[in-house]
Amino acid sequence: MHRLRSFVPSANYLFAFEAAARRKSFTAAADELNVSQPAVSKTIRLLEESTGLKLFRREHNRLELTAEGARLYREVQESFDHLHMVIGSLQREHAGDLVRVSFSASFVQLWLLPRLRDFRDKHPGVTLRIEESSRDDQDLAAENIDLSARLGSGRWPGLHAWKFVEEEVMPVCSPDYLARYGALSGPGDLRNHLLLDFEERHRTRIGWREWLERHGVQMARLREDVVFTDSLGSLKAAGLGEGIALGWSHLVEGQLAAGQLVKPLPESYRSGQWICLVMPAQRPAKRGTELFRDWLLDQMGQG
Repeated sequence: MHRLRSFVPSANYLFAFEAAARRKSFTAAADELNVSQPAVSKTIRLLEESTGLKLFRREHNRLELTAEGARLYREVQESFDHLHMVIGSLQREHAGDLVRVSFSASFVQLWLLPRLRDFRDKHPGVTLRIEESSRDDQDLAAENIDLSARLGSGRWPGLHAWKFVEEEVMPVCSPDYLARYGALSGPGDLRNHLLLDFEERHRTRIGWREWLERHGVQMARLREDVVFTDSLGSLKAAGLGEGIALGWSHLVEGQLAAGQLVKPLPESYRSGQWICLVMPAQRPAKRGTELFRDWLLDQMGQG
């Protein structure tokens, strides 16, 4: 038990005293504390009895502090202000370790999750809130997102940006699919295969038609037996032997290394654009956000 309790058995005594001294009224203090006026009056009486001090006097129907009461009020107010500052600071530090991030489902599932334990081991005090999004037009500040990714030049109004990985897109399929249908001699052979495509509503990514045109292959129409709304679906289907999908190099590197996917062709397409990490410029970055950003860059070798 703290020694202060020998003088002040309950912290409520001090809250009632501070409010009454500041408002110079038991009635006003009672309204502020949401208790009755007699309850405040009784609490002040108990505080005076426990401390042996006369804290208030009535003069001309007004409540005034005695000299002892005035000194105690200054000390209580300073103590309360200090505690408020300390608790607020601790809350801000804690909030700085809660990081809200938004990435595509394919990035979260294929790139981030296999590496996430490393970040958690290095920074156990940082809490991540991971949102999967299919939008490049998110207002990060308005939606309270601390960190996201965007494809482009790296220059966007209201955003700080760091180049993460250059866009490189290549055909991928399962080893079983390649064994079943045979090797490809060039991009033109893709016309004879089921090409797994996807269309995202809220952002533009290169699709099969554009990729083939970049390699001199014209197609009147694509076989669109199955079209996904995210590249994750097309890559999962490719891994199951359903066809050939377009894979972004940083997303499929793990599956290629594990032999779950293979490249049926050596050709790839580099757009010259970068996938960048972005943070809203309107507010200072949280400590946890900076730690997560730096870890991402280190993982990709851009740090």
